[in-house]
Amino acid sequence: MKSVLIVLVLLLPAYAAASPSAFKGSRVNGAGVTYLEAAPVYDQLSLTAKAAEVAIAVKELGLTSGRLVVKQEAAGELWTIKAGTPSRLDAWSDKSLPLGQNANPAGRWFASFGMQGMSGGDYPSGAINMRLGSTLYKNRYDVALTYDYYKLRDALEGRTSLGLVGRALMPVSPYGGWNIGAQLLNVNNYGVRQGTLGIVAGINVFLPRGSFDITLNLQDQGNYGLLAGYTVFITR
Repeated sequence: MKSVLIVLVLLLPAYAAASPSAFKGSRVNGAGVTYLEAAPVYDQLSLTAKAAEVAIAVKELGLTSGRLVVKQEAAGELWTIKAGTPSRLDAWSDKSLPLGQNANPAGRWFASFGMQGMSGGDYPSGAINMRLGSTLYKNRYDVALTYDYYKLRDALEGRTSLGLVGRALMPVSPYGGWNIGAQLLNVNNYGVRQGTLGIVAGINVFLPRGSFDITLNLQDQGNYGLLAGYTVFITR
């Protein structure tokens, strides 16, 4: 009996140290990105502990570089691997809805300046575009006041517009993303004011204090344009 107790005592530390696996499996998609399916215990780990678990998985899979995605229930994480060492780049969760009761409406003020070429319709033109606005709901949306100065082709004078534009922002990596939204403009067409509704969609290349933006602008009456501009964040 005494020997049995001794064996049990010796086994207890090993049993206490053992923990459930942090991952249930892995797969590689068509683009060569490795996905790890997280077990429920993974959600309870600190960032340091998660990094240790991912490092173990990376070593077992023989990965030395590239990107890795940890897929959780209604959530996920993006990791980069350099020389076999993982580092988390981003994390997201569908459980934290941007418009939920606990959403933080605070955002970052920004200003942007761009050049736009308009085609279609009866009067092709070039335009200078300026915006001042703020991101909303954890930087997932933005809204801005917009001012445009149009110079119609072969016209002696230009025309202006004031408006409001709102967009949904969808980053796809730490380096860029895309957006889609709508705008409402009040165009001063040589003394005659006219309301215009449009759709905007584009891509953003993220920079240290802002972004470089390319936007497709679709307006009524067959007008469309392409805008290239730079956005700078006034507040962090």
